[in-house]
Order: sequence, then structure tokens, then C-alpha cells
Amino acid sequence: MNEEEQLPVIEFLTSTRAHGGAPVTHIETHLSHVFLAGERAYKMMRAVRYDFVDFSTIEKRRAACINEIAVNRRTAPGMYLGVVGIYRRDGRLCWEAEGEPADWVVEMKRFNADQQFDRLAARGLLTPALIAPLADRIAEFHQTAERKPSHSPRDGVRDVIDRIGPDLIKQIGGEPASRWFRLASEEHERRRPLLKARERHGWVRHCHGDLHLGNICIFEGEPTPFDAIEFSEDLANIDVLYDLAFLLMDLKRRGLPELATLALGRYLSATRDYSGLVLLPLFQSMRASVRAMVLSLPGRPDAEWGDAQDYLALANAYLAQNVSSRLICVGGYSGSGKSSLSAGLALEFGLPGAAVVLQSDVVRKRIHGVSPNARLPESAYEKKNSDAVYRRMLRDAHRALKAGAVVILDATFLNPAERAAAAALAQKLGVPFDGFWLTAPRETLLQRVAKRKGDPSDATTAVLERQLAACEEPTDWRKIDASAGLSACLAQVRRALDQHKTNAG
Repeated sequence: MNEEEQLPVIEFLTSTRAHGGAPVTHIETHLSHVFLAGERAYKMMRAVRYDFVDFSTIEKRRAACINEIAVNRRTAPGMYLGVVGIYRRDGRLCWEAEGEPADWVVEMKRFNADQQFDRLAARGLLTPALIAPLADRIAEFHQTAERKPSHSPRDGVRDVIDRIGPDLIKQIGGEPASRWFRLASEEHERRRPLLKARERHGWVRHCHGDLHLGNICIFEGEPTPFDAIEFSEDLANIDVLYDLAFLLMDLKRRGLPELATLALGRYLSATRDYSGLVLLPLFQSMRASVRAMVLSLPGRPDAEWGDAQDYLALANAYLAQNVSSRLICVGGYSGSGKSSLSAGLALEFGLPGAAVVLQSDVVRKRIHGVSPNARLPESAYEKKNSDAVYRRMLRDAHRALKAGAVVILDATFLNPAERAAAAALAQKLGVPFDGFWLTAPRETLLQRVAKRKGDPSDATTAVLERQLAACEEPTDWRKIDASAGLSACLAQVRRALDQHKTNAG
């Protein structure tokens, strides 16, 4: 069958008769037709055959529909309803399962397209309250995804670079395209042993494969990835961080680096895959380069040419950044603004992935196996449990520092032993250390704690009062006046870090 032979089915699916009188919207992509009607969406594969996909027969299209249901029910079980046939009966097409099947479609629950994350981002409505649970969901998905080594006889990452590099040189040309191919090849060679080790240890899994903002929506009140790659195992059996990298790159490209940093920190707090941070520059660069290649294909609209060049510039920027490991501790009483400062500070060190925040409140919830915004009993804050939180934070910080990242520890650090342990880790690894202690008037702290909602911290005003009464404040950490707001705090920290750098030089 060719595409022309699908025309009667397309005509049927675009008719109101097929949908009980409901109006129909027909959307075409290079691989499928999508029909939106009422509360349902129907996706039919095009009768096409390319190097990477073959939908040329009705049997292959049915198999693709079945596979699409299987791969997408992993992240969106309520959206993907099943595979439905369209049949010929008495010379007409119908849904009833009688006669000869004319084609097959994936039946889905329809969602509000305005709730897709790319559209929310365009309207300035993509918030931490959406990104944090999304990162949790992706982490859970990756941890349960089937381990599947790459099918490439060589190296899946190398294959992508070798496929994209020449295309960029041919389609965009110039020094930026050649530079990307060279830098990506060099970075791959440096990271090849780690890539192979991660494959051996199970970090290559059957992932989503196309995890950009346009394939994520709010469905039944929850951030939900959908439209995973079903037609190519090579594109879906990848390192979990390469899967995540598409989301991080897309957020950065849309001017939302703070959400990319939040997503990464939240994801890593669940998976603890801190050793893989060293691969993120390459992985994010590859994602940006693929977008540059696609947008510069012959026949694409002229308006996309500038976007293609911007993506290529971003791809090169990921590989050109030069960040050195350092450990930064942000301590202080509850309500002093540690988490806000830590999140802002992470953006000071370059592109998302250069710095990672480890938040004690989130670590504590992970240890107890609950959502970061769930409430814990007071027993979870007994000394033995708090000691376990700091031990885990430092173990994870050790891995991240060894991977070349800037690590920011966000915790109260009320105990001198906790502060000493952090400084000792930096000394052991030979990386710069900075400790910042946030201060604010007692009334300011009490007001902030009383107003908090939807925050991983369980601290109450009573907890704060106990902190104020018992804490031994550090004398060797830089005091930061946190009463003047985030911008003023960041300015103070920048000056201190610049001074540290000058003194070290």
C-alpha cells in the first residue's frame, strides 16, 4: 500500500460521520495522521518506508500501533486506550469489527493542547510546581525502564555524532558546524570508557527517546510525557541521562535555565546518578545539534534557518564551557532563604548541569521513601536520622565533585561537625570550598516560615525557635545578610566568590 491508497481512510476519519457528528481536526506529521474529535484522538501511521522506519504494509502499521500503546503506557497509561481497526463493509468504511481491515489507528484520550509544556513555556506559565513533579516522574520511569544495551555494533553515541556532524557541515556549513563535529568527537573519545561502563552497569535502558517540552502535557492534573519513540530501538535504547538531556536543553533554549537546573537536581536526588554529570555537556550538545540538523534540512521554512543556527551555537557552547569543581555550602536557620539562594547561585556557573544543588530537605524525604513535598513525623528529624541525611549528601557530593561539577549543599548546617565534614570533603578532593551562613532578624525568619506552602521543608515556627536557641553559629563561614532579598544575597555571594578566586590566584 502507498499513501494514496490511504486516502479513503483519511476521508473517513476526517468526516463527522466517523465521530458521531463531532467536528474533526486533521494534523499531519511526516510519519502519521492525527485526527482530533470530541474527547478522542486517533493516530494513523502513514504508509511510508524510510531508512529508519517501515510502515509500508497494513501489518507493519498494526504492529507499530501495538508497540506505540506499549511504550507510551509506561508514562501515560490513562491517555493511550488501545488499537482500533477501520473496516470495509458493504463498500463503506466503519469502526465495526466486520469485514476486511482497511487500516489501524491508536485511540487516545484527548488533552487540551494549551496544556502542552512548550505552549505553557511560550506563555510564561511553566513553573517549578510543574517541573519538580515532572522530574520525579521521569526519574521513576527511568529507574523502572527495561535495561537494554545499545544495538549499535560500535557505540550509539558515536553513531549519532557521525551521522549529525556531516549533515551539519553539508546543510549549515561554516566553521561552527565543523567545530561542533570536532569538539563532539573529542569529547566522546574522552568519555568513551565511562559510556561503556554505564552500559555495562545498566544505565542504557528503553527510554522515552523524544523527551522535549512538546511531548509533555498536563493530563488529568499531572505532568505527563507522551509520544515516546516506538519505531526505532536505536533511538530509544539510550543512556538515561541522554534521555533527560533533551528536556534540559529544551528548557535552556527557551530561556528557562532555572527550571532546567531544578529538573536536574530533583531527578538526581531520586536516581543518585551524580557520577554521570560529566556526560551532560556532551549529551545536551548532541540534543541541540540534532535540532539544528532537523531545522536546516532542505525544504524547511526559511524562518527556521535562524533557529537552526541558534541551536548549533548552543550545541557548541555546551562543549566549550570550562567549569572546575568546587564545593559551596549554604547554611542558616529555617526561613533564611537557603534554597532560593542555592537555586540562583547554581545559574552563576554556566549552562545547566555545570552546578547541582543537593537540598537536605529533599534528601531526607528520599531516604524515607516519600515525595519531597510530603510531611514527615518529628521522629524523622532526630539526630540519628539527620546524621544519615548529611552522610548521604556528602556521599552524593563526592560523586558529583569527582564528575567535575560545582556542588551546592543546601542545609541548615546547625552542627559544627556537619560543617567540618563538608570542609574535610573539599580538602580531601582538593577542590575549593566556600561556606556561607545566611542571617536575618528573628521576626523575618518567623514570618517566612509561617507563610511557606508547598515546600519540601517541614520546619515550623516552633522548630525555628529551637534552632535559634541551640545553634552554634559558624565563625569561619562568610555571613550573608538575607533580609534584603535574593538579588542582594546573590550579589554578596558573587563578591565573596570573586574574592576567593583572587586570593587563590
